[in-house]
Amino acid sequence: MKCPRAAYWGAAMLLLASGALALYGQPDIERKWQYLAGEYGVRLDDRSVYIDPAELLSLMQDDYIRLLIVDVRPEPDWNLFRLRYAERIPIEELPQHRARIAGLPANAVVVVVSNGEALSTRAWKHLMVLAKPNAYILEGGLNHWLDVYHQRKEQPRESDRSQELEGDGEPLRHTFKLALGDRHRTSFPDPHHVNPRQYEPKVKLIKKVVKKGGCG
Repeated sequence: MKCPRAAYWGAAMLLLASGALALYGQPDIERKWQYLAGEYGVRLDDRSVYIDPAELLSLMQDDYIRLLIVDVRPEPDWNLFRLRYAERIPIEELPQHRARIAGLPANAVVVVVSNGEALSTRAWKHLMVLAKPNAYILEGGLNHWLDVYHQRKEQPRESDRSQELEGDGEPLRHTFKLALGDRHRTSFPDPHHVNPRQYEPKVKLIKKVVKKGGCG
């Protein structure tokens, strides 16, 4: 008869081995990106995938586009302020959404947002590795969005400046009296109450949407 303790340790070792195989048996996303950098890296270099806040606001109003706003920020910033219709998906959880993102329709547009650009750019690379969607990045992040749509700005503290220089550190540089999430007025500004803004349109649909008019 097999010893229960031996059976327990045998199962534990098998589980660890399976986890190690899943973790190390395939190249990780960062290394996979190196194979795609030649094809997709140019889009980052020429900034053709960084879209102006006004273009994102236009997409948010367009019923003919399937828009997925992916917010990759930490939960405290998400709770404090976020865009209307955004979905919080931390970078480490993006692989869990691979099938859903790969299965988006041809009129879909994915826009990745973070407080600045560092974290969202990293997430965009992950999306290209995982599913190659029609994806873009909010130029300047939510800090720039709030600059454009007139939210009161707080001067960054020295600790924030240091954090920003350390890779993904991107503090939200705006003050909020309450954590309103997407209930804040600048989460989805009324286009009739904001100053018109000129920008270079960059979003291109994989499938052109034909907008029908009339009653037919």
